[in-house]
Amino acid sequence: MIEFSRGVDAAELAEILNSIVDLVLSEESDLLDLLSDGAQADFVVPLGMCAKMLSSGDYSAMELVSAANAVMYCAESHMSEFPDSLAQIVPQLPR
Repeated sequence: MIEFSRGVDAAELAEILNSIVDLVLSEESDLLDLLSDGAQADFVVPLGMCAKMLSSGDYSAMELVSAANAVMYCAESHMSEFPDSLAQIVPQLPR
């Protein structure tokens, strides 16, 4: 994980994660309501934790990569039910 995190552009990864957070969790978005209960339980919880980390701005590259991996892992089983806007951005996260 340490080697992988060294090869990742942390600013770009934070931008992708922030885009996902804004798309799903912003008050102006109704996307959260479109997700199934299972997707909300599996995907939104780690995404919310990631949003908290991003908003604090206090994280290392390894923490950022770990958060992105958790979000991606939790999203994978729900990708088929995600709206196109979300289904297009989530795969940009590292696996």
